[in-house]
Amino acid sequence: MSDFEITALVLAEHEVFRREFSALEDLSGQELAAAWEALHARLEVHAVAEEQLFYPLLAQEADGEEETAEGVHDHNEIRHAAAAVEEHEIGSEDWWEAVRAVRQVNADHMSEEETDFFPPFKEAVDDEQREALGMRWLAFHDEHEQAAGLSGEDAEVAEVVTTEVPEGDPSL
Repeated sequence: MSDFEITALVLAEHEVFRREFSALEDLSGQELAAAWEALHARLEVHAVAEEQLFYPLLAQEADGEEETAEGVHDHNEIRHAAAAVEEHEIGSEDWWEAVRAVRQVNADHMSEEETDFFPPFKEAVDDEQREALGMRWLAFHDEHEQAAGLSGEDAEVAEVVTTEVPEGDPSL
């Protein structure tokens, strides 16, 4: 398996999220605000990339419509929890409580993807297509750095399930 295969890239980003949530605890003031803002943006880029590249094929090729619906629901729950963080003064107890809620929802979601979503996806989608999706994943992240052009709006399961994912390496 290549390091550029989509599930490897998603898993690597999950590890980044785990570290970044933990790192927040050592920050304060402007550093804390900047770190949260960057993490919040990365969570949205990650969610939309999954909704456009990973989940459609999970539903279409790996008989994973139920998993896709759960994943989209989780992403929307993460979006709502992250929006609640913005309602509090940075660093206040209420702010930390809201951040902990995002962290927990996200941790539960990542664990579920890793144990329940990845195995059937890897079995149903061949190595070449997973690698091509990985290249699209990287291109998507480059295009939407810091969530540029993304709305933060809830995703709709029906739209995700029917998204047509182009085949092949986008760099060709």
